[in-house]
Amino acid sequence: MINEHIGTQIVEFFKAKEGTVVPTSHLLSTIDLSSLITSKDKLMYPLISIVRLYLFRLIRGMRNYEALRRYLTNNESEAFQMGFYKGDDNKLDLPPKRTYNHYLKSYLTPDEKHQLDLISQQILSLATNNNVVLDIEIVKKTIKDKKNRHQTEIRDAVRLVKKFAYPNIDLKIHHNAKFKKGDLLDVLAYISSQKYFASDGAKCFKEDGNKDKEIPSGDLMMHHFSKFKSKTELKMTFNKILDAVFNYCKQNYPALQKRKLEIAYDIHDICYYGKSMNYVCGGEFKDGTSNFFKFLTCSVVIPGRRFIVDVIPIHQVDVLEKLLDESLTRVKSKIKIDKAYLDRGFDRISVINVLNKHKVNFIMPKVRTATVKSAFDKAEGYPSMLFQNFQIGKGQKSVFVNLILADAPSGKNKGVKHAFMCNFPVPPQLSYRAACKFYELYGHRWGIETSYRNLEHDFMPKTTTTNYNIRLFYFLFSVCLYNLWVLVNICISLTLYGKLPTKPVLTAKMFVIILYRAQVVYFDNGG
Repeated sequence: MINEHIGTQIVEFFKAKEGTVVPTSHLLSTIDLSSLITSKDKLMYPLISIVRLYLFRLIRGMRNYEALRRYLTNNESEAFQMGFYKGDDNKLDLPPKRTYNHYLKSYLTPDEKHQLDLISQQILSLATNNNVVLDIEIVKKTIKDKKNRHQTEIRDAVRLVKKFAYPNIDLKIHHNAKFKKGDLLDVLAYISSQKYFASDGAKCFKEDGNKDKEIPSGDLMMHHFSKFKSKTELKMTFNKILDAVFNYCKQNYPALQKRKLEIAYDIHDICYYGKSMNYVCGGEFKDGTSNFFKFLTCSVVIPGRRFIVDVIPIHQVDVLEKLLDESLTRVKSKIKIDKAYLDRGFDRISVINVLNKHKVNFIMPKVRTATVKSAFDKAEGYPSMLFQNFQIGKGQKSVFVNLILADAPSGKNKGVKHAFMCNFPVPPQLSYRAACKFYELYGHRWGIETSYRNLEHDFMPKTTTTNYNIRLFYFLFSVCLYNLWVLVNICISLTLYGKLPTKPVLTAKMFVIILYRAQVVYFDNGG
């Protein structure tokens, strides 16, 4: 049980700072720890300052004390906030490692250290729950050297973003269990990158540089991953992570703050080869099957920043427009939408009505219905043609869109006419050049296909289980890994090159390898 006085302070602090960026040093300087730590007389360094150092290191996920000392030496203002000052030589006076360890061992009881661990846990948890970003500058400030220190600093960046995900995944593991949550998730990250099944992957993980370490078995992993009772519980768990990662970027990078963003909706299919079960949906024959697990996904389509911002699993009986309505409500609460791109699978009157209801401008290829074929006939011999207020459907169930027909300006389909529809104004006298703009705009969506390949090929573990909740856990975990990968690439690119990336600086494979090797301590009873 956390100290009540301190716990209340932390809760009130994060309520007041909701949706902001806060340095850890500032947070620690505002918390009164006197009810937990009794000051000692005649000490070279104030005990309360040593305690803040301990908490600072835990929260920041620093590998060792020397790394902490180097950081504070380069960021003196943060050291001052925690109670350290310049000595007689006008240099920052931080305790050496031996002194620091001596203070922790000699002047803190085991119960007090346990309380500090619980405080760290609460801070990290409340930061996520209140959308408070702690110490975003650490990544940008540490990744400076493009050569000798490059790999070390990338590991620091990965270690930092790892804390966005793992603490939020509750596997309901008992506090005295042999394996902790981080052990299981690290193995899962490994098998995701190597395309292994759980049983084989756990064995290979041990052989791949972990021979001296006990590794959870595949059966044990599946046992813990099956503890989620419903898809709602899983969605809520991973929505926290999706929101935390995106808010992290949004609050730090001006390009994601005030501007409207383009999004793309897609239905992502995961092939299924077993017997029929819940949530298995039929579809067009592909890769040896016509059975799939399906997910409605929404992605931001800025090159190099293609975050997946929403995921909804699809059941056989689900109605697409209702799922889209639910998703748009969530997405609009996080970002301002410029345009939405959807493929032909969304070409339904009911879907267009939902987009209009949410006042979202969209571009979508148009299926060649009889009326559309008639429009193609009229456009024969012209490079492009606009049909304003083009009616789709009949009577009260009809909708009106702008239909644009244009010859493809380049590529293997150059000269072949395609149809696009949109719900925003288009100049009546549409030039061919202006019509080609729709190809360019819709082309923004095509990068999403690459993102999905990364998602499935680099972050998706294999399984034959018929337990849908495990299947859903795997997919959502892969989405989580994908978003963390995008985030790390943003951090690295901004620091090394001063700009947001147009392509990954760190490959997906390398990111996952660094992720499961990065040592991060969690204080959440292992679960």
